[in-house]
Amino acid sequence: MSTPVSYDAGVAHQIGHYADAVRVPAGYDQIVVSGTPGLADNGTVSADMTGQATQAWRNVEKILAQAGAALSDIVLVRQWLIKPSDLPAYVAVRSKVLSHEPAFMLGVIPGLIRPDILVEIEVVAAVPSQGA
Repeated sequence: MSTPVSYDAGVAHQIGHYADAVRVPAGYDQIVVSGTPGLADNGTVSADMTGQATQAWRNVEKILAQAGAALSDIVLVRQWLIKPSDLPAYVAVRSKVLSHEPAFMLGVIPGLIRPDILVEIEVVAAVPSQGA
């Protein structure tokens, strides 16, 4: 095996478009991206989920690029929303951003660091090791 492999045990696909597990082979570096909200460069956030989710994924993509990775290298996504009613809008944005099937976790929690932040996204990406 030379690249990460997604596994389908029949559980995840009952809920959405993601893998039950992902195996990352030896020789890969992990890039762990902190919880990332949809903050614009000036610190503002959109008032709606679509705007915030779009910006959050742009931010994740920018962070990964700085670390030498791309959205297609993501093997794990943790998503935190504060309103269950925002789930359809969030999933619509995420579906446009990710075409492959990493492992996912999505939680709805009472709040995030600022009351105007509706979503945060954490990811782990795996890229072939560049050596030390």
